[in-house]
Amino acid sequence: MGITREAHTAYLGIPYARAPYPSNAFDTPQPRERFTTCFEATSYGPSPAHPHVGQELFPDPVVAGDEALNLNVYAPSHGDGPFPVIVWLYGGGFFTGSNASPWYDGASFARDGVVFVVPNYRVAAEGFMILDDQVANRALLDITAALAWVRDNIAAFGGDPTNVTLAGQSAGATAALALTGAPAARGLFRRLVVMSAGTPLLTPLERMRQLSADFADQLGIPQTRQAVSATPTARRMELEQAWLPGEVRAPAESVDDRARRAGRDALRWQPTLDGEVVTTTPEEALSGSGAVEALLIGTTTQEWNFILGDLTTAPSTDASLKGMANLGFTADDLDTYLSRLGSRNPGHALAQALSDRTFRRPARRIADTAARARIPTYTYQSAWPVPLFGAAHCADLPFVFDHLDAPQAPELLGPDAPRHMAERMHTALIRFAHGDNPGWSAYTVDERRTMVFDHDSYECTDGLAKTPNNLKKFT
Repeated sequence: MGITREAHTAYLGIPYARAPYPSNAFDTPQPRERFTTCFEATSYGPSPAHPHVGQELFPDPVVAGDEALNLNVYAPSHGDGPFPVIVWLYGGGFFTGSNASPWYDGASFARDGVVFVVPNYRVAAEGFMILDDQVANRALLDITAALAWVRDNIAAFGGDPTNVTLAGQSAGATAALALTGAPAARGLFRRLVVMSAGTPLLTPLERMRQLSADFADQLGIPQTRQAVSATPTARRMELEQAWLPGEVRAPAESVDDRARRAGRDALRWQPTLDGEVVTTTPEEALSGSGAVEALLIGTTTQEWNFILGDLTTAPSTDASLKGMANLGFTADDLDTYLSRLGSRNPGHALAQALSDRTFRRPARRIADTAARARIPTYTYQSAWPVPLFGAAHCADLPFVFDHLDAPQAPELLGPDAPRHMAERMHTALIRFAHGDNPGWSAYTVDERRTMVFDHDSYECTDGLAKTPNNLKKFT
């Protein structure tokens, strides 16, 4: 039983694996017993445990309960199926996030003939900590279990289990890329949508082992599944809170403090190349045949503006130089960026250098790899600037979901958000899920055609390598 609207039915909080809480938070996902009565799927299910994030762009509610490995299904109410399926992986830096955020409501996709699925997956230590059983990447195992549930059950919701697109943004996009190198996930999705995947895409196994040892040591317990499972969740969340990147803690750091820390606070928890769950890197997986049938990949043009904060009050040159040095850049590089951007604000240069190094250039490398392997590849740039932050990380989500009125979205986007851009970005994913091109030319290493979404959307050449002010229409 779900919630039926005019154009769709929402089925919320459906468990796809056994409850991880209270005692199995560090177990691999296990099959859940079949329902013997009608499941009332009318409210969001419990969220995976995660710390509070003080600086958040959009709502990230935490729903209490044990059955955190659940998913939401948004299915068309009309039309002839089977419908293509999109499985959406939320972002949150692998330290936060859940499918209960209203920004991930899939009603618009169901309205337009796609079955939209949003699974929860475990984050932080629960998702990635390596213990005495040597299992890594539990978060990816969760997602794989959700994809298997889709394969086995989505036909009952009108979806086509042979026509699944895996899509994600930020950490979700990084997870989606990691799954191209996961043997257990092979064949569970056909197409891949990668929005704003940050680097590194995979953490070295030895680093993850060291982080895991450090986490256990700071908890004062042995590095065993039994010991960490017996540690109260509240105590673990206190440590997770202390491990958050400085940019998202509350209260917000000053703009100079953020600039000095830029590039220094790498994410701790994330997928790792462990050799069992993940056996190859995304670049290796996409360089051959069989990983995916098509790839849609891109970023916003100014990803890191949000992390640095309101750049209308410029960070000092000294603070910006420190941030540039963290990235291996020099004072000459800062001047070069300022010249290319046509700006006198050193914060603009630092933010763009971070955006290029962490998001845009890696996306270009992935696109090049896939295109060389003859995988139909499409790239984009989301360039419309929101007030204060520009075309920053997450600012494109309300457009992709065609939901400019989502809670907190009007405050972020301001009164002039172009609805026609929402229609274009949303339609691109609908077309792609149907197996069509998203509405623009395929990417090749010769021309590197890229769609630029803005007030006036257009194709340009090599858009992932150019500064935002140099994205010129292809003629």
